[in-house]
Order: sequence, then C-alpha cells, then structure tokens
Amino acid sequence: MRRCFCSDEDGNRIFGQMWRSEADEMTCACSRRRAELEAKGRTDVTLHCTANGNYDPLQCDDGVCWCAEPRTGQPTVPPVPEENMKTLPCYSAAMLGEQYLRRCESLTYALGKIHQEQSEHGTSFLGNPNTFCDYDGSYGPYQIQNGIAYCTNKEGEILGAWQVMSSEMAGMNCNCARDTMMHFPERGMTVTEVCQGNGNYRPNQNVGDVYYCVDRDGYYIELLDQWPADQCASYA
Repeated sequence: MRRCFCSDEDGNRIFGQMWRSEADEMTCACSRRRAELEAKGRTDVTLHCTANGNYDPLQCDDGVCWCAEPRTGQPTVPPVPEENMKTLPCYSAAMLGEQYLRRCESLTYALGKIHQEQSEHGTSFLGNPNTFCDYDGSYGPYQIQNGIAYCTNKEGEILGAWQVMSSEMAGMNCNCARDTMMHFPERGMTVTEVCQGNGNYRPNQNVGDVYYCVDRDGYYIELLDQWPADQCASYA
C-alpha cells in the first residue's frame, strides 16, 4: 500500500504522511507553513499539524490562539490571546489538557526562547539541542543522550538498537526503524527491507538473488545486476 508524503516548495520531504487511499483531504498546509517559518529562523513555532500535515483544529502561535480550518489554517472564529484559549469552541480539555504545548514541545520551546533572546542581545547560545519534536508535538524520530543519537518513537522511547554517535548523525532519519517498529504492524504489514545501524533504510537491498535500490522511504527505485551496488549510495 502506497503512502503520500508532504514536501516543502523545493520537494524535500517534511512532516506529514498518509495512505494514498485516505489522502483526499491532505493539503500539507500546516507542515509547509511550519517549515517556511523555521527556514526563516524562527525556533519557537508552536503550530500543531495532524499526521497528514494539515492543521489541528486548535492552533496557538506567537501568543495568539484560534480555531483553524484543517486544510488551510484560516481562523473560523476571531483569534484570542493564548491565556483565553479555553474560551474557544474548538478547545477540548479531554483532548488537550490544561496547556497547549505537549511534553516534547515544552522542552524545545524553552530552549528556542533562550536562543532567541540571547541572539537578540548579541550573545551566543551554547547549549546543543538533544530533544527533537515532530510537527504534531510528539517526539521526533531521534533523540540524543550522552552523545549518542537513538531512534525513538512518538513517546520518546528508544527503538531497538538503532543508534549512532551524535557527531556522525548527519542524514539520520530513522525511517526504517520507525516503519519496522511502529507504522506497519497496525496495518498487519511488515517491513522486509534491511535497516542500517542508524535506523535509515539501507539503499541497496536484495530478496534472494534479486538486487535493487530503495529511496529514503524504503521504496523501490531500480533493479541491479550486481552486488554490492555502489550506485545505490546516491539514494541514501
């Protein structure tokens, strides 16, 4: 079963995916807006995107909250200051709790604010981020502990033995680790491709004597006539 992924204006994959059969309402508007704001240097963006990259019904950012149209993010009622969030018709204590920020975001938002304030005063932020969040407020695909980057699930729990030194984590996405441990079992599906030690899909794969290349999401790209296959490295 195929999936649809969100991408930025340059075609780079960003947060947001959905099974093709369920992607009719998928616009990726929230994911694209967040990526755009972050590319401009904002480190404290708190827009909440759904799993398919659309907007959550309740949005708060830069001290203002509003009820959003999921496909566009446009307010459906007048926005209010964040302290009045609970007065909005889209607020649900059962779904949200007492505060807008989720556990992972609370950590990264605080670091982002420190970075922003120090930059505005001409000083350098010496702390290195070790917590990364997805656009839905859950934990991102990897976290850093004691100089080691681990693949993690949405609750921040370490997945399997996929890890690498943080100094060598460039390009790490944990797509294979997450697909293996999280996404497919709920659909009664299994991942047959091999993961690399850092949780990424190994670009060169084989089933018996059939050799082929896959992309960063584990999808077949081209058939090979030999092994090992150096030409697959460009797809990593």
